[in-house]
Amino acid sequence: MNTKLNVKQWALASLAVFVIMTIFVFVPNKLGVEPWAWPVPEGQAAAGPDAMTGRIALYLSRLIAAGLFTFIFTKAVTDKPGMGHGLRYGFGMGLLMFVPNFVSGLVYTDLSTTAQATFMVVGVIQSVVCGAAMAQLYKPSKA
Repeated sequence: MNTKLNVKQWALASLAVFVIMTIFVFVPNKLGVEPWAWPVPEGQAAAGPDAMTGRIALYLSRLIAAGLFTFIFTKAVTDKPGMGHGLRYGFGMGLLMFVPNFVSGLVYTDLSTTAQATFMVVGVIQSVVCGAAMAQLYKPSKA
C-alpha cells in the first residue's frame, strides 16, 4: 500500500467530490424530495437561517466532507486502484454515513419513513458516484 499523498490529485478529486455533492443536494433533494418531505402550511415561510449564512455553512460543510471523503480514500487505496475499488469505497462510506442518519431520523424528525428512505438511498448513490469519480481522478504516486 502506498501512503504518499499526491496533493494535486487529492485537491482535484476533492473538488470533483464537492461538485458531485452539490449537484446531488440541489437536483434530487430540492426538486424531487423536499417539496413533499417538508410541506410548509400555506401563507407561512419555512424557518431557517438567513440565506447567506445558510449557504456559507452548507458549502463549507460540504467542502470539509469532500476533502475528508477523498483523504480517507487516499489512505485506503490499494496497489491496483480502479473503478471497482472506488465503487466499493463509495458504497461503504454511503452506508456508514446515511444508514445511521435514516435510523436516527425516524426518531428525531417529523419526516415520513418514505422521505427518510429516499434521503438515505439518494445519499448512498451520491457516495457511490463520488467513489467512482475519485477512482478515476486519484492515482497513487510512485514511491
